[in-house]
Amino acid sequence: MKSTSRLTRFAALLLALFLIVPAASVGAATAAAGTAGGKTDSFDYFKDAYPSLKNADGHVFKTATYEDLVTLFKSEGTFAILFGGAWSAETQADIGYINETAKAYGIQTIYNFDPKLDGKSLDIADSKSKYAHYYVDLVNKYLTNLTTIANKSDNNVSYAKDGAAVTASKIQAPFLFVYNKDNKNGSASAPIIASLEKHGSAEGTTYDASYFASADKAAAYKAQVQAVLGKVPAADYDALTSWEFIGNAFNQTFWSENPKYDPATGGTDKKVTIFTKGVDNYDVFEHVTYDQLTRILQSEGNYVFLFGGSWCPNTQADIRFIGEYAKKHGVDKIYLWDTKLTAGVDVASSTHPHNNEELQVRANNHEFAKLYGDLASTYLTNIKTQNKLATPPAQITYVNDAGQTVKADRLQVPYLFAYNKSNLNADGTKAPILGHVELMYSWTGTSSNVDPAYVFGSGIADGFNHKSLTQALDALYGRVEAVPAALTGIAPTAAGASDGEILGATGKLLEYKAEDAPESAYQASNGEPIKNLAAGSYSVRYAAKNGYQGPVTTPEKLPKAPATAAYEAGQAVTITVPQTSAAAFEDVAASAWYSQAVNYLSARGITGGTDATHFSPNAELTRGAFIVLLLKAYGVEEAAAGADNFVDAGSAYYTGYLAAAKQLGIATGDSDNRFNPNQSITREQLFTLLYRTLKTLDQLPAPSTQATLASFGDANLVAGYAKEAVEALVSGGILTGSDGKLNPQGVTTRAQAAQVLYNLLAK
Repeated sequence: MKSTSRLTRFAALLLALFLIVPAASVGAATAAAGTAGGKTDSFDYFKDAYPSLKNADGHVFKTATYEDLVTLFKSEGTFAILFGGAWSAETQADIGYINETAKAYGIQTIYNFDPKLDGKSLDIADSKSKYAHYYVDLVNKYLTNLTTIANKSDNNVSYAKDGAAVTASKIQAPFLFVYNKDNKNGSASAPIIASLEKHGSAEGTTYDASYFASADKAAAYKAQVQAVLGKVPAADYDALTSWEFIGNAFNQTFWSENPKYDPATGGTDKKVTIFTKGVDNYDVFEHVTYDQLTRILQSEGNYVFLFGGSWCPNTQADIRFIGEYAKKHGVDKIYLWDTKLTAGVDVASSTHPHNNEELQVRANNHEFAKLYGDLASTYLTNIKTQNKLATPPAQITYVNDAGQTVKADRLQVPYLFAYNKSNLNADGTKAPILGHVELMYSWTGTSSNVDPAYVFGSGIADGFNHKSLTQALDALYGRVEAVPAALTGIAPTAAGASDGEILGATGKLLEYKAEDAPESAYQASNGEPIKNLAAGSYSVRYAAKNGYQGPVTTPEKLPKAPATAAYEAGQAVTITVPQTSAAAFEDVAASAWYSQAVNYLSARGITGGTDATHFSPNAELTRGAFIVLLLKAYGVEEAAAGADNFVDAGSAYYTGYLAAAKQLGIATGDSDNRFNPNQSITREQLFTLLYRTLKTLDQLPAPSTQATLASFGDANLVAGYAKEAVEALVSGGILTGSDGKLNPQGVTTRAQAAQVLYNLLAK
C-alpha cells in the first residue's frame, strides 16, 4: 500500500470533491492529480507500413522479433504466424485480405516475422547471406514438416558447417501458417498444422495489389486463407503476453548465465528474480524490430525507448526499475530495441542461449554497423553518452550508403531515453532526445550492484546504486513530451486576487513566468502545482534538466554518483489564467455561510449549479451522481452500451459508469442486482465506494494514526458491509469524524460539501 502525506491529503480532497455535483467539477481535480511528466504515444506499425491496413477497422497483427519468434516456437499453444515484410509487394497485396478473413473467423492475433531483419536487405533466408544459418537452423529445429512451393531440392537456403552444406527449404513471402509444437501426424512431429505460401503452387509467385482487381480473385484468396486458419477452431488459437516475451525471457536468460542465482537451485547463494509474474511491470515493454523502430522515430509524437536486451547484465539489472518507475509516472509504453538483431540467440547452440555477437550492429566496422550509425546520425542528433565524453571519444566507424567512412557516437546499453522528433530547445535548436539514463549496474557485481538492500560498507549507504538509478528515472520521466500539454488555467477567487492556478503541472519538471516578463523571470515548479497566480497569460515550458550516465565506480571500486549531462529548456506554451467570473446563483445569498465557498468553486469551474441560476445548496447528493464523480476523478471510463449492469441502471448520465463500477467490483448493489442510483448517498455508502476504488487502484494509504473505528461513539451504527472501509479510512487518517462521531448514516447537502471542499482547496 502507498503511504505518503500527499496521497492522504489527496484522498481527503477527493472525498470532499465527490460530494459536489455536477460532474463538470471533476476535470480540474483529475488534472491536478496527474503524476506523469507528460503524455506518451503508441505507434501502430502495421497501419504505417501497410496501406491496406491504414483505414482498416482494427487488425490482428503483432510484430515478432527473432527472439520473440523463438519464444513462440518453444511455447505451448496454437499460433497463427505470417512470414513477410513491408518490402514484399506480395505481402502488401495479401495482408489486408488475411486480416479481413482472420477477423471474420474470430482470430485475435497473427504474429508477423520479417526474415529481413532490417526490413530491407539483411535477409537471413538467403544463401548468399553469411547469416543464413539463423534461418536454416530455425527451420530445421522448429518447422520440421515445412513444405514450400520451391522445395528443398529446387531452391533452398544453405550454409556450410564442418565442410558440409546444411540446408532448409526457402519460404517465400507471404507465408501464412498455423503452428503448434506438439502437433503430430500419426507418431511423427508435425508442428505446421496448415500453411499457405503466396497463393499456392498453382498461382504465380510474383504479383502486387493489382492482382485483386477482380472481386472473384479476392474472394478466392480469402477462401484459401480461411481453409488454412479453419484447420483449428478460432477459440483454440493462443497469444502470448509480455510475461512470455519480456518477463520470463529476462528471467530465463539471467538464470542461464548465472545459475547459482536461480531460485530453483539449491545452496546458500543469494537468489535473484528479474521479474515476478503478476507483480512487476514487464507489461510496459514492447519489443520492436529495426524497421518498426525507424518508423517510430520518423513519426510525430512523444515516445520512450529502451535500447538493450535480455542478454545484457546491465539491462537485466535496470529493467525492473525502469518499468516500475514508468508506471509510477503514468508511462505505459516503452519500446525495447535490441542492438543484437537476433538478441544473440543461436538455436543450434546448447550452451549460452544469447551469447552470439554476430549481429551486434553496435560494433565497430560491422558489416551492418550502418544500421546503428544511421539511427544515431539521422534521428538521435543530440545524443549524450558516457563514451562521447571519453578521451578520445569511443565511436562506431561504419560505411554509409554513400560509400563514405563515417563515425557515430556509441551508446551503452541499457540506454533509456524520451524522444520527440520535433522537439526544439528554447533557443530553437533541434533536440529530439528529451532526456536519457545510461547507467551500467548489475545484480552480481559489488561496486555496481543495484539491489535496493545491497550493503557496500566503507561509509557508503546501503542500496546506493538503486537510489541513484531511481533518482535518474524520476528525472527522465519528469519530462516525456516536447511541450507541456493538458494544462488548465484556473481563475483567482476574486477580482484582483493572486490565488489562481495552472492545473496539470504536478509531476512535470516545468518552469513558468508572466508572458511579458524577461527570460530571467522563469521560476521552477519542481513538479508541484503552479499556484498563487494573478489573472493573465503565462509562458510555461519544461525546465533544463540533467540526463544521467556513468562512471559508477571510483578507483577504489566503490560506487559513485552518476555523471550528468545537461538538457536545455524546451519551447514554451501560453496558458491563460482567466479573470474571476463567479456564477450568480439566485439561491446563494451574499450573507450565507457557504457563499464564499460556492463563489470560490464556481469561479474556478470546479462546480456549477443544478441549472443556470440555482445552486440548490440544500439538495442531497445521489448514489448515481457520486459514482460518476468517483470514476471520472480516477480516469475510469464508462462501460460500453450493453455491458453487464444493474437492473435499475436505466438510460441516464450515470448508466455507463454504473456498469464500469460493477465490472471493477467498486459497486455491488443489493441482492436483487439494484443500485438505487437516485437515492441520496449516506456517508458510510460513500466511504465504502471510495475505499473500494482506492483498493482497486492500489492507492490505499497505510495506517498513519492510532485511531480505530472503536474510537468513535457511534461506531455501532456502522453497517457490517462498511466496517472494513471505515476502519481503513480512519486508520489512514482520511476520516477524522466530528465531536467523536462519524455519523455513518447521515447525508450531506451541496452547501456543506462546498464548504468542506473550500476549506481544503483554499489552504
